[in-house]
Amino acid sequence: MYFFLLRVLHRITMRRIYYRFPQRVDLSFAMGMPFLETLNYIADLDRQETTKTTGTELVKVKTTVAIAVDRATFGDITRDILRPGVITEAADLQVSVLALALRGGGKVPIANDIFYLRLTDRGTRTDIDIAKEGGAPGLDALDLKNILLGTSK
Repeated sequence: MYFFLLRVLHRITMRRIYYRFPQRVDLSFAMGMPFLETLNYIADLDRQETTKTTGTELVKVKTTVAIAVDRATFGDITRDILRPGVITEAADLQVSVLALALRGGGKVPIANDIFYLRLTDRGTRTDIDIAKEGGAPGLDALDLKNILLGTSK
């Protein structure tokens, strides 16, 4: 009976959680939008390219977003996944950010960072936890928050 209830509850709460999500979180903040709206907003950043000027350099930033598939891997975000009721309660995302400086006739990599995001449904708002993979210099969690909010330095 206990296992049956667990299976029923698992079907009701369709969470997309990555079991190796880092224990240490670099930044936590709340997005003022409901869970599904926030998930769609971040999914729209997938394969997005922006160009900005930092100091005297022109920098191209490419963003890729993937969602936890089976607790062990990440996969593409499809429109089927983003339908209402498919994902509820929580979702883990992997965001890859590649920054290239456009110098002379070529592109020079500045940063190639991977971040993990945990989105948690809180009704009218969504809590977001950000953890960076590895400790290499480059972008940090605050930079990713600025990318998510559409602001830049």
